[in-house]
Amino acid sequence: MKRITMIGDVGWSRFYHLGDEAMTELAIDALRARTDIEITLIAGEPEYAAEMYGVDAIPRIGFKRDREPNIARMEKVLEHVETKGGRSSLRAGDPALKVIDAVRASDAVLIAGGGNLNSMFAHHIYERVTLGRIAQLLGKPYALTSQTLGPLIYDEDRKLVYEFLADAEFVGSRESYTTTFAKEVGGKRAVVCRQVDDAFSLEAREEDRRAVYDLTAEPFILASFAEKASSPVLADSAYHAHLVDITRRLTDETGLNVLLVPHGGGLPPAAPTRDQLTNDQIATEVGRVSVRPTRMLTARELIALTERAEFVIGTRYHAGIFAGAAAVPFISLVPNLYSSIRMRGAAENVGMEQFVLPVDSIDDVVATGAGVAENRQVIADALQDSAAQRRAEHGDWWDFVVAHTVGDGSGEKPSASSVPAPGFFHAEELENRFDSAPSANRARLTSIEEYGLLLAKRDRQLAVAKKQAQEATRELQACTAKLEKQENMRSVRAARTVRGWRRSLERRVRRVAKSTVRRFDEVSPRSVPKAN
Repeated sequence: MKRITMIGDVGWSRFYHLGDEAMTELAIDALRARTDIEITLIAGEPEYAAEMYGVDAIPRIGFKRDREPNIARMEKVLEHVETKGGRSSLRAGDPALKVIDAVRASDAVLIAGGGNLNSMFAHHIYERVTLGRIAQLLGKPYALTSQTLGPLIYDEDRKLVYEFLADAEFVGSRESYTTTFAKEVGGKRAVVCRQVDDAFSLEAREEDRRAVYDLTAEPFILASFAEKASSPVLADSAYHAHLVDITRRLTDETGLNVLLVPHGGGLPPAAPTRDQLTNDQIATEVGRVSVRPTRMLTARELIALTERAEFVIGTRYHAGIFAGAAAVPFISLVPNLYSSIRMRGAAENVGMEQFVLPVDSIDDVVATGAGVAENRQVIADALQDSAAQRRAEHGDWWDFVVAHTVGDGSGEKPSASSVPAPGFFHAEELENRFDSAPSANRARLTSIEEYGLLLAKRDRQLAVAKKQAQEATRELQACTAKLEKQENMRSVRAARTVRGWRRSLERRVRRVAKSTVRRFDEVSPRSVPKAN
């Protein structure tokens, strides 16, 4: 029997992130369908994840958002592996020990889907890079599936990510942006393959359809909104107001019910949180009996509900994934840089890129929603062909994943020529005839991406400069204290020396301050792109 160690951003008892859970759940299904295999899942709360997915589960190695302690942590873990525990500073009970043992006992390591290779989440980068290096040191292959890379990879993270991608067996990219970026960051050594998001092929069971039957008595629009904008140029209050306006106008103009379905919340018995609380607020402010929030559903239950929807709309990325897979028309609303890149990529995969709109282009959003409702079947028929081809490709993709990680059962991994990466057809783009300004809206999406990157880089430069200034200030304070001590000792010569150090440090602090202002001026745009 084969064994694989897999990591996913899953397994929390008080927070269920539906999209991440769906990708990992599909990966488990796909592996089991193709080979006799035991899976060890690295998860947030191992006991909870083990019960949910019926696998062995262990805790994460454990990293923080700060890079300096992460570097030290990674070095300690890798030293333990390299020396076989001979020069280990890991204490008994350290969660890294379970991860090392799991990898040692496995045939391969798999990094399940998500957008975790992003400098905004340094702890995720270090968790995955360290796992990959453990695999290398123990002679085990590792691979990545269903990934979005970046869009933020800071200079201090680039070398880590480069080596991680370059040394992987392959990297599965779920959008064209990541394919291009991964080849740039990972260099010529990186084997980057296109695929759809792994949640695309997760299927509802009859028990899941029964579980949501009570929500499907009347025709409905399925809406899934993230709890906040996560944007430097769109305040959460304005974002919330847009969602209320869009929801109210859609139900009024189409005559359809709107079900507000959370993607991030608490599965019972956990308390409601995040999307669930936002949905309650939206329903209250819309003030229509036709608009109501639903309970937190599992990924499979949401897929079952999606199958019955007239169309899907939302600022949640996986809402479009589930809709495209079910051949249900969808409209993706973009509040920020990260959403734009992922949503445009997901929509492009099934020909729906023209149905990705800025969340503040309210008139075009509502007009598109009304048009989709009136022309649902035409769009659904076109999606049916794309979805069928993508599913077939995705099956081939998982044949490829299994063959090039744990092997096909013959004891040896096949060559790349015998089991090549599957092709990826170009889906024909569907026209959004209901958008009054398609070119302008596409340009605005591009500006959201470019402007978001610009602001993120500026913020990072300011943070680095601030840290440098703080370090220089601490050194200045230390020298000042030393000066005072020397003066108290009436050591004239030593005092003069320390005064010289102090003047030098004062000049350094001034230079850092000037550099910070200059960096801010260089990267600060004069105006913020606005909706027409």
